[in-house]
Amino acid sequence: MAYKNQLKKIVYTTCILASAISSAQAQSIGSLNEADYTVPTWTKLVAAYKQLQAAQVPYSINMVLNGDPRSRVGFNWFTNPTTETGEVQLVEKADATDADFAGTGVLTFKADVRNASLNYFSKKNQEEIDRTGIQVGEIRNYTAHKTVATGLKPGTTYSFRVGSSAAWSTIGSFTTAKDDKSSFSFVYITDTQANTADMFDVTQKTVHRAFSDVPDASFLLCNGDFVETSGSSNSEWEWEQWFATMQDCWMKKPIVAVQGNHDTSSNSNFFYHFNTDTTYNTREGGVPTAMNGTVYSFVYGDALFLVVNYEDWKTPGYFESLAQWMRDEVAKYPTVKWRIATYHKCMFTGSRSHQSDADEVAMRQAMLPVYDELKIDLALQGHDHIYEVMGPVVNTSKTLDAGAIEEQIDVTGGVRENMTGKQGGVYNVANGTLYFLNNSAGKKKYEPRDEEQMASEEQVTLVPNYWGLFSGKFGQTGEPTYSAVTVTTDTIKIVTYTVDGNGKATEFDSFKIVKDATTTTVSSAKNTVVSMDVDANRNIVVEGISPEKIELFDLNGVLRMQSASINTLDVSTVGRGAYLVKATASGRIYTKKIVL
Repeated sequence: MAYKNQLKKIVYTTCILASAISSAQAQSIGSLNEADYTVPTWTKLVAAYKQLQAAQVPYSINMVLNGDPRSRVGFNWFTNPTTETGEVQLVEKADATDADFAGTGVLTFKADVRNASLNYFSKKNQEEIDRTGIQVGEIRNYTAHKTVATGLKPGTTYSFRVGSSAAWSTIGSFTTAKDDKSSFSFVYITDTQANTADMFDVTQKTVHRAFSDVPDASFLLCNGDFVETSGSSNSEWEWEQWFATMQDCWMKKPIVAVQGNHDTSSNSNFFYHFNTDTTYNTREGGVPTAMNGTVYSFVYGDALFLVVNYEDWKTPGYFESLAQWMRDEVAKYPTVKWRIATYHKCMFTGSRSHQSDADEVAMRQAMLPVYDELKIDLALQGHDHIYEVMGPVVNTSKTLDAGAIEEQIDVTGGVRENMTGKQGGVYNVANGTLYFLNNSAGKKKYEPRDEEQMASEEQVTLVPNYWGLFSGKFGQTGEPTYSAVTVTTDTIKIVTYTVDGNGKATEFDSFKIVKDATTTTVSSAKNTVVSMDVDANRNIVVEGISPEKIELFDLNGVLRMQSASINTLDVSTVGRGAYLVKATASGRIYTKKIVL
């Protein structure tokens, strides 16, 4: 609630100070007479006044991965309009204080500055318009500061601050990537888009929960639609809230920023806010993106990440240019095991809102042959606000490599939360690409199509048996989600959590990705379907494996009961509610959420 309260204080600052202090031509709260105002509004004014910062203080501060994460980090922040060039200061130390930046060994990187004039509100911000009186079309002016810290040591923790001698930010920290192929984790979210204070509160709870639960994450990847309002009359207020409500998070981890369709604007808010690599647009003979810094790559551990922008799909020659860039990037890193493409609009999806969209048909036609050629292992998607695991898809035929899936749990299908009745699994991507979307990290949700609806659209989607591609869990939880992704040289493990209105996380699904070129199919002995259901006598019955133990946990993680070396667990004495069942067999853990 602290972040929501702080947001409300800022709003009160806008409306009360604008009407009271400005009208009185006052420079301080001391010039106002307390007796002239009601006690409640005066109390709010005092609280809001304490939140005011000097004009020189940096805001909307963030780090991004820009180039080699072993030695480089990009920085970006806003100030009010200024001619003073800002800078980033670094010290090779965790938990530094201001005194550490006054000593020796401080690294300083001067920023480039760009002035931006941006619409403050859009028509979708009516709540804020009503509160503040600021109208659509009013412009706010900013200075964007951009710099890249270079020459850093691999696997090293640095503290940093941004600003100038006039005002410094609070102190943040980051750790560069190691100079090897050791394992790492990151947080994957998408579609945080919001246009009201309440919606931003949903998003910040999700992100704060993720950062709390995955403290060792190397970065946060956001697959687009950071905000709601796009176009020429978009809302800088929404971007302002995106950074402000989660500013403590962006002082701890770099962001991998992907452009979404709601981030598209001739005002280039995305570009002004993120200092991503822009070399794609300087390629000789290439077709540039409309917004700079929206196609780039980096290697982290044993994975090559290709950040792709499909928003310019209508531009003549764009797909060909993008394909050649992907080929060139893959060719640079022939010994890297994993190839991960991350983008906003889906190549494959099951949502009612976008499955039949023309842009997705065009993307598949142009890019599936490229994904097959380059052996893309994992595609992280956005845009469709549902949860879906698809594949491995044989890209040349748009069919499922059905023999490449093992160790799934069979659950009740045909319900909104899980249309397929599948959960978990191990996916071998030796012959195809796994396409994954983890719903959205915000409030806005879409609905899944069923098999009949997908079949009726085949002439539009041009995907025969589209339903057959949904090999894992597929549906709508109704809650915001985030995924913890762990990458090793052997596997990629993805665990997705829902976050409720109190900021509490519950595991929703988990699966692993492997790449074993020595086998083309999974043997029938390994491809056993596991089921865990409650019978009429309130026994949890596990079938498909011989578990060493079965455990029942409440959603707070407290063990309620367990049994050993049998296939049933009597839960007749357990009260009503939702629980998590864990069955352990041959060193593997199978989980399922049940309701008693």
